[in-house]
Amino acid sequence: MTDAQFIYRMRFRSFIDFAFRELHPGEFFLRNWHIDLMAEILQLIYHEPTHGMNRLIFNLPPGYLKTHICSVSFPAWVLGRDPRKSVLIMSEDPGSAFEIQERCAELMSSQRYRAIFPRTKITKCSRTLELNYGGGIRHAGIGYTSQRKKCDIVIMDNPQSMNSLDRFKLENFAEIGRLLKNQKEGMMILNTRRLGKDDLSSFLHQKLGGWTRFAIPVVALNDWTWDIPPDVHYIQKPGELLQDSHEEWTDIQGHLEAMGGETFSFQYLQGEYSPPKTGEIDLPEEDGVKWKAIGAFDPTWVTSRHLENLRSQLASNLSV
Repeated sequence: MTDAQFIYRMRFRSFIDFAFRELHPGEFFLRNWHIDLMAEILQLIYHEPTHGMNRLIFNLPPGYLKTHICSVSFPAWVLGRDPRKSVLIMSEDPGSAFEIQERCAELMSSQRYRAIFPRTKITKCSRTLELNYGGGIRHAGIGYTSQRKKCDIVIMDNPQSMNSLDRFKLENFAEIGRLLKNQKEGMMILNTRRLGKDDLSSFLHQKLGGWTRFAIPVVALNDWTWDIPPDVHYIQKPGELLQDSHEEWTDIQGHLEAMGGETFSFQYLQGEYSPPKTGEIDLPEEDGVKWKAIGAFDPTWVTSRHLENLRSQLASNLSV
């Protein structure tokens, strides 16, 4: 085994890069601190599942590789290391979950993957993906009838959309832990953007409890330090974009105008900011003069003003 193969096998962070290049040849992989953060959290919990943080929620904006990291790369990496493991991938409907399973199969069938994990061999790949040591991947749609076979890892990938928020009762997820073979050592992962104050992320984290949530908005709203062993230490400053080279302020303003302030505050700011409808807000300074707006506000307008304030605050800090 080459040094590179050994690193891909042992370090999930590096495997994510490898998996992207295998599935998207010719495309440039844009590494960012949030990818390393998610990778180290997943690897940490995989190695130490019994220390009380084996149920994870990752809330990120659309387009920041959360599906690639959590739902494609992670199952492939785990099954490469231990082909006895079983994974259940769930999404809004069976078709979406099956597409993710097919991406896993494509990755695991590649020649380079098989060179890294020579013990892991696919024996069946149709409606389910089965491996030579008894492990594999199944898929299911949220709220659809499926086999009740228990597994080692449950991954829920974007289980809700704006159109399906009211399709199923959140109380049905109170017993979702029963899908695991082992309650203490099994992993459950929800990776999605926020949709509203009563979405699945809120239910699992605030009402059901026992879930650890990592919410990363597209724009940092406050000073925040991310510190995950062994070497992830990143300090966000208010107004800092999640990934400068991925989206610019004009892109973010476009998303805001397209979907409106309330929806944007959840899907792109992960519910960490709620646009006020009435009251008093600060406006960006003009020629050294501070201004305020008082009255009733349009959510889109007031969210745009808040982002402008954050952008101005970041520019002031950088110029010091």
